[in-house]
Amino acid sequence: MMHDALWSAQRFREFLTLLRGGMFAPPIDDDERDEFLRQARARIAPDVQRRVLAEVGASVDGDGVALIAFELLESCAWDPRRTWLLATSDPWRHLADLVAREVTAAYGESVRRVGDDDELAGILSASTRAQLEAGDEE
Repeated sequence: MMHDALWSAQRFREFLTLLRGGMFAPPIDDDERDEFLRQARARIAPDVQRRVLAEVGASVDGDGVALIAFELLESCAWDPRRTWLLATSDPWRHLADLVAREVTAAYGESVRRVGDDDELAGILSASTRAQLEAGDEE
């Protein structure tokens, strides 16, 4: 069921506690997950989109940002990032920071790999097989 209201910091902390759950707790149900995704899209996606565009010049999808936020929360269920999310007075802003850092780091890794491949392809296409084997620079 969709709700019109944005989650408070306290409601976000409750969700994070449910997400941690543990081995014997029931998993987050689909409705709860979908509502978190809606909340993340509304609460953090615009900020993450602005930051990524300003930092690396790339646009990102709001639904993708929300999915990354959910996955990040799942992966940090037992580490210090979760502890800080529970303690900070503005967990939504901190989550936006975490997601923006994750996305910009992923962008940097992706660009490096693509750039390396393009550079190697350029070297190969500019040189003959005989030149490469002989070490010629022509």
